[in-house]
Amino acid sequence: MTSIKFSAVSTASSATSITVSLGGTPAVGDLVLVFIGVDNEIIMHQPGWASEFTQTPNPWFRLEGIRSPDSATFSGWYHTWNAADSGSSATFTFIAAPTLGIGDKDLPNANAVAVALVLNGASNTAVLEHNGYGSAQDFLSTVVASPLKIAANTAFHAVFANGSTASLSDTDSVATLVAQTTLATPAGMTLAVFSRVNSPVVYKPGFTLSSGRASLSIQAVSVSDSGVLVYNPPYIEEGPMADNRLMARYRINRFFTVLNNTGTFTARRYLSTDDVAAATQVFTNNKQVTLTDRTNLLTAGVGGDFQALI
Repeated sequence: MTSIKFSAVSTASSATSITVSLGGTPAVGDLVLVFIGVDNEIIMHQPGWASEFTQTPNPWFRLEGIRSPDSATFSGWYHTWNAADSGSSATFTFIAAPTLGIGDKDLPNANAVAVALVLNGASNTAVLEHNGYGSAQDFLSTVVASPLKIAANTAFHAVFANGSTASLSDTDSVATLVAQTTLATPAGMTLAVFSRVNSPVVYKPGFTLSSGRASLSIQAVSVSDSGVLVYNPPYIEEGPMADNRLMARYRINRFFTVLNNTGTFTARRYLSTDDVAAATQVFTNNKQVTLTDRTNLLTAGVGGDFQALI
């Protein structure tokens, strides 16, 4: 059964990065969820991000994000801890001016709030569904989530209010508040995460600020312990045509292929047919894997992540 091992909150003011506490050191196999709200649309890079020129795989996967009408940005991230990981925090970097040189979209820093959850990996927990949801209007006091369509072991809803430090509540009486944090300046931000065990089909709670109005955004993610998994190999983010100003904010995930050669796992691109034919196992994007495969990939520390099918 899904259980939360650790949870922690973090904030950053006028910063070019936020170091997110995980609340403890995850074990290999633990699923880490991080939700981050920032008060502008500055570009954010995940921990261990590397440019396409290094051809180094990125270790974290992004959940569906949302941008408010006031340009506040809410993003979610997930990562299954593997043998190459260490520590009890993760640093997300904001890319400040004049790195890009794209005029009014160059932002010097950001204010940010974050909540991290570490889920026990002993039950083979993996992300099942995720979505981002907000409103086309500013200054709301209530917003209803987009439905999570499949029943799950646990559903999490992270709710971000830009422009208020009021507390948030969940209309679902069965849900529980996992963590909530606020940052008072300059205009106030609040981030709360709620959990619902055994969420039903088409689960769709609503969320309300206790007072005042603000731009509200929701990140929803459900997890499953079914053990029916697909594997997504590590990836890099590349511009579709070139690394230039026009494409600085537009990236496409290019996935590696993971080879198992008699117990040695490597992530590679541009393989020959001989490379593929000689491998003991070949893992490409969205390949269904066994729990033994999951253990071997995590122990090898080759990267990539898992998604549940049911």
